Amino acid sequence: MNTLVVGVSADKPEVQQRFIDKFDLTFPMISDTSKTIIDAYGAREVLGVSAKRRTFLIAPDGTVARAWHNVKLEGHADEVVAEIRARAGGTRA
Repeated sequence: MNTLVVGVSADKPEVQQRFIDKFDLTFPMISDTSKTIIDAYGAREVLGVSAKRRTFLIAPDGTVARAWHNVKLEGHADEVVAEIRARAGGTRA
């Protein structure tokens, strides 16, 4: 679908690799230990301790086309794929 998926977390690369292995992820992860990206997208918790799971669909022009907040893992990938298909002129799943 001509779409790049990238995960970002404040975890160190070795912790991310265990997560990738555990869930058989097929997309790259970025280790953002400085929380630069996390802060830019407003994903840090109010107390600044951890990050919330959020998904951002970035349009080809670099703008945020859609944001999902407080993401629950179950069924979320299907929802994102449906949005990508809809924006590409396909049908929603």
